[in-house]
Amino acid sequence: MKPKVTVLTCVYNGLPHLKNAIESTLNQTYKDFEYLIIDDASPDNNVIKLIESYDDSRIRFVKNEKNLGVANTINKALTLINTPYVVRTDQDDVNLPNRIEEQIDYLEKNKHIDIVCSWEKTIDSQGKKIRNWKRVLDNYGSFLGYILIGICPIWHPSITFKTKIMIDSGGFKADYTRAEDFEVTARLALQRYSAAVVPRFHLLQRQHADSQSAEFSNIQITTARRVHIEVINNFTTHEHVEMLGKFLRLEKDILNSRMTKVNLMKINGAMYDLLNKVSEKQKLTKDEFSSLKKVIYRRVGFGIKYADILARLPSFLFYPAYYALSPFQLNQLRIMASRLYNYFVKLRYLFK
Repeated sequence: MKPKVTVLTCVYNGLPHLKNAIESTLNQTYKDFEYLIIDDASPDNNVIKLIESYDDSRIRFVKNEKNLGVANTINKALTLINTPYVVRTDQDDVNLPNRIEEQIDYLEKNKHIDIVCSWEKTIDSQGKKIRNWKRVLDNYGSFLGYILIGICPIWHPSITFKTKIMIDSGGFKADYTRAEDFEVTARLALQRYSAAVVPRFHLLQRQHADSQSAEFSNIQITTARRVHIEVINNFTTHEHVEMLGKFLRLEKDILNSRMTKVNLMKINGAMYDLLNKVSEKQKLTKDEFSSLKKVIYRRVGFGIKYADILARLPSFLFYPAYYALSPFQLNQLRIMASRLYNYFVKLRYLFK
């Protein structure tokens, strides 16, 4: 019987962790799958030797003649895959034994879901735990809500998706360097596909020093910002949309500046326009719209939601009220409190 799952690993060099990645896949409780490994023209011949050393009929090994990059290699893989589901796994991560079984079971039981990922444990290059990653997606609204605040809601190291939806959506875009995952996820969300997070730990994701480098981070931030701007502009051309985008992304110039009543009302107007356009264009249900707003306000605080009321307050009440409702900007409240304290100390000194 033909398998309905293809596990995909794109390889470029990858030693010394590739062996663990391959064996954690082959040792899954779910056995009936094709394992497509594509080497992206690795200069290290030991990588080829390692992959070819496995005598397992499930492995299908393909070599790129030249380096294509991750996005183009995944797109090439999509032309070779003939199964309904694709399980992605990176060359240096470790799949926990029940990953494929439980992710496929979730998709089979929830036919309206097109993409899943799972909770992840992040480890360092020596295998020591760094932290746990958990997230909940209530419905399509919360899926889209994360996109609107500039966060990729799906962890791609543990992603499993329906092959057809990835092909129909156009696959991965290579020109979104370091943010290809976010771009394709955003595109799938805009095309009204649905995603879920399976509430189980299924992956040990390895984090390397180079992935934390300033160069890597700056490229990723810049490209992710580009994706987010494109998403926002897909819905609204409001005159203050640029300010709204920075606010939703919690950029430093927003975090490090004092929110004025004027700017709050500008952002509020753009936010109101965005939410209405999103609800209308994506045909959100009441529950989906509620979930979307919950994700957004949990991110930026409720100061923006109650802007009309706050703007009517005198300044000495406006600022404490706004910052109390906007936890991400509490640092500004602390700065203001410090300034007030210093001001009263000076007054006290003057009137001694």
